[in-house]
Amino acid sequence: MSKHCLFGILMLLISSITIGQNYHFGSDYYPEHFPLKDVARDAVLMKAGGLNTVRMGDFAWVKMQPNNNTFSLDWLVNTVDTLGKYNIKTLLCTPTAAIPKWMFDQHPDIMQVTETGQRKPYGKRRHACLNNETYRQYSEAIAMQMAKAFANNDNVMGFQIDNELMAEEPYCYCETCRLKFADWLQKKYKTVEALNSEWGLTFWSENLTSFNQVFVPRKGDNPGCFVDYQDFYSDCTIEYFNLQRNAIKKIASRFKVTHNICSSGFLYKLDMYKLAKTCDFLSFDNYPHTWTLENEYAPVDNFDFHPAMASMALSQCRGTLHIPFWVTESQISRTAGKQRKMIEPGKVRLWSHQELSHGANATLFFPYRTFENAHEQMMNGILDADNVPRRRYEEVKQTSKELFKIKSIIGNAFPIAKAAVIRDFKCDWAFEDGRISADFRYMRHIYSYYRALREQSITTDIISPNDNLLQYPLIIVPAQVLMTPELSIKLKQAAELGTTVVITCMTGLRDSTMKSFGGLLNKEIETLAGIEMQEQYALIKQENTKISIASNPTKEFTGGLWYDVFNPLKTEVLATYQSRFLKGKPAVVRHKAGKGIVYYIGTVPSDELIGDFMPKILSDASIVPLAKANDKLVDITEVKGTKKYVYAINFSDIEQTIDLSSSMKDILTNEKVMKQTVIKPMDIRVFEVN
Repeated sequence: MSKHCLFGILMLLISSITIGQNYHFGSDYYPEHFPLKDVARDAVLMKAGGLNTVRMGDFAWVKMQPNNNTFSLDWLVNTVDTLGKYNIKTLLCTPTAAIPKWMFDQHPDIMQVTETGQRKPYGKRRHACLNNETYRQYSEAIAMQMAKAFANNDNVMGFQIDNELMAEEPYCYCETCRLKFADWLQKKYKTVEALNSEWGLTFWSENLTSFNQVFVPRKGDNPGCFVDYQDFYSDCTIEYFNLQRNAIKKIASRFKVTHNICSSGFLYKLDMYKLAKTCDFLSFDNYPHTWTLENEYAPVDNFDFHPAMASMALSQCRGTLHIPFWVTESQISRTAGKQRKMIEPGKVRLWSHQELSHGANATLFFPYRTFENAHEQMMNGILDADNVPRRRYEEVKQTSKELFKIKSIIGNAFPIAKAAVIRDFKCDWAFEDGRISADFRYMRHIYSYYRALREQSITTDIISPNDNLLQYPLIIVPAQVLMTPELSIKLKQAAELGTTVVITCMTGLRDSTMKSFGGLLNKEIETLAGIEMQEQYALIKQENTKISIASNPTKEFTGGLWYDVFNPLKTEVLATYQSRFLKGKPAVVRHKAGKGIVYYIGTVPSDELIGDFMPKILSDASIVPLAKANDKLVDITEVKGTKKYVYAINFSDIEQTIDLSSSMKDILTNEKVMKQTVIKPMDIRVFEVN
């Protein structure tokens, strides 16, 4: 063999190792809870377990700043350096989510004010007002001190700002917030007359004569005002994030800066698209068995595990910037929240593979060691409180080897989405008070369509209405209640150029300020859907209406929560209502628009109905997956790295069959696989597409 060949092989090997090491695999570490002499011992176990990254500092404010005039960061520097000796890098967190008691004692007005006018007491976290100037000064100061202490420390790669912003009870009703809200409104509406008009304040004699009279709304107050307040507080939160981000970047611009979205990425109070624009990468905390979208909406007891739930959260995080993201807290076992299901051995391994396959560039388990006491003492870590490696540690160790091996082969692979579902945070805010439809919840509706796509093994993005729609052959627009002229134009353009567009009920009811378009529906949406709206009904979730599909007349389906009554104009009727006074009226229609197809679905259909329609929708969009599983517990994602790959994860406890569109190669065994293969229970396979 020539020297050139040997050199080439060596460089390829080095390149593969480097790519594999680019994945951050580790844990959330809390050295403030134990003696510093433990750090070296922990580092040895971390290294042996395949961990190369820790995240720490998020709740250690009093340790970093024991009083108003003193900063104490030596312990943190020593911890970072000790871990660094074992090639374990650190993502530092600013500790501003939980204020020290001395700060409260000196500045009790830092605390939020509830909607009833009560100042919050001390004793929890996330209870300081983000607009309070004293709190902002303290927050900026600690961020600057941390940046200075680590500006030249190569063991620190970047910062997470705060922790899970807008979790718990985010809104404040203090006078500072009211005045800032008034200023925000003046910048948006320019004149108080415009504000009165857009909010409809003539109703109930609520007209304002100046911005000084602006009030802070609660759920159930004027809908336009309430949506604006939610928007305002999301902006305030992002401004608070930027306060710390800018302080760090000013001292050391090399630091990458992120934030961890709570509720497994299903938090709807914070506009992730806006926040992501100021992040170098976005992050979220993934707890597939404990914190799901139902924790945001309730009830939390109704839980049936489906891999599409975590898949949707991963797709949402990916869809903010369309670049790799981090999972800054990944579920390792039971949590401090309500326990729904036992996490059987092997499930954490599968979740880690799911995170990698959906575009994550980091998996950090929360926490490294089980806490001995206090608020989150029931959170199991990789290790128990006695620091003895057991089954969870061994599962993490196995997972690290698999992830690094796969990463070394597929490179910086990223999902190839063939479909997209639009999610607009302002729409969620518009539905928040229940006036439009009392029991309708926006994210549940989105999830139904997303899950139907995933059950057809279609890699799907969750995207902003401001995103580029032309890159997807299929766009689903669920309940886009707030319609802007820009979005209606983009949807029309996409359809005319050949995209299949699925529009569901409640889309186009209001403009961006919650004001109607002067009719039942936005005219551009009516035209695009090929319908003429006649009436609209909203019902509680206990009631539904029977629906029949023309292609499957013997099977009975249902729709609920909302019913559109419309005339189809040059459209094909695919489904009709079959009960109540709605009997015989169209429920679902299909319309040719330019080179594309537009579906309009006039109700909130059952999951079975969406699932029955999805193959036809995909056929119209000419979408065929590279691989398909017939069981809903098999998660399949198409990714592109050094080549095209299919990443398959079997979450079921039985062997499953996968149909491939062509012969492929299993990258872990080098086995050539023909058009059908199997995947073992609770296992993964990655195929290279020829």
